[in-house]
Amino acid sequence: MSSIDSFYGSVKIQQQFIKQLEEIKKEKILELINLLAGFILDETGRTKVIYGIAEGRSALALYDFLQQSVKYENIYPVTLDDPIRRYIDPGKENLVIAATGSGETKGVLRYLEDAFKLNVPVVLITANVNSRAYSMVSEYDNGFIFDIEPLKGISNKNLAALGSEFELKLCVLLNAIIPELYHHDPGKDADKYYSTLEHIARNAGLLMDIDPAHLDEWSDKVLNRRGNYVVDGVSRSGFVANAFGMRLTHLGRNVFMRDGPTTPAFLRGDAYLPITGSGNTREIIEGAIKAKLRGADIFPITVNKSSKLTGLMESWGYTKNIMFVPISQEDMDMYREKEASKILAAKSVQTRPSISELNSYIFTNAFIALGMDMLGVSEKYLAQKHV
Repeated sequence: MSSIDSFYGSVKIQQQFIKQLEEIKKEKILELINLLAGFILDETGRTKVIYGIAEGRSALALYDFLQQSVKYENIYPVTLDDPIRRYIDPGKENLVIAATGSGETKGVLRYLEDAFKLNVPVVLITANVNSRAYSMVSEYDNGFIFDIEPLKGISNKNLAALGSEFELKLCVLLNAIIPELYHHDPGKDADKYYSTLEHIARNAGLLMDIDPAHLDEWSDKVLNRRGNYVVDGVSRSGFVANAFGMRLTHLGRNVFMRDGPTTPAFLRGDAYLPITGSGNTREIIEGAIKAKLRGADIFPITVNKSSKLTGLMESWGYTKNIMFVPISQEDMDMYREKEASKILAAKSVQTRPSISELNSYIFTNAFIALGMDMLGVSEKYLAQKHV
């Protein structure tokens, strides 16, 4: 199998992960939907706090869901990474959503113990029914568990590089539940959940249409270098960028998030890898200009061929450095905003479906599978680098 074949093979396996979520029984899905809807849609008028408890890429997938919960004015999402507030306030209505594929993440276990002491309702999403977290929440009177079974029979684990399965399923599951919460009638069907899954799976299939010659050239330019890798993204694209950066680190690359506290200035030979659905995000445009001025190479991952970033890259003669991640035309129609920034955005943008982010996430997962093959990196090596 060639490196390019590894990419397309990984896309197919990730499609299987998504389709497996369609096989979950309706009763099980409705139980989770009704629980979340009961908390989020209950019109008590009180501020409700959702605490996202997770680490690593599971946290990034969970945070994508928490960000979309801001549609509701009385919902206040909090994460472990929040520098302003992370402590449970017994005077408010609280809900803990914990996510851990292994069920053994030490940080998650410690926060679960804290939640138990305060009798806060806990929702645990895990892939391991034999884990410590599963056992703890099973024995807790105010707990609920949603388990996502691992897909059996994967012949090449490298195509689902180190932890991709649970994080992708978690992100897709929560994105498919969101439309049910926006328009939910408790106790009824879960049709929107299943139709959203079908829509996400169809979009994922479009990645098979990426031109192999361009992918081969792009991958060679990205991976065959000695400089630093600087990944970038804003909002939900930032979650994808963080996950991508973690995976590049597993490949043995020296990776930073732009504007991170230890991120050095761009140098000639560095690779700047911004992920942006719209291609119009102000911070990304600024990052690309800084990278160009300092001689770094720019490799955008975007869905929008008619964006400011695309125009910039074309004017610099770097069109071949762009990786366009395909999504359906109906999803492309949402990218009309030309002045996007992390603080100035319409609520319609903040609460839109995460199709571009999901396809970018699947693309970066598949790119890591390609990179493992190209660089001769084993799953065991990735595990050594994994925190």
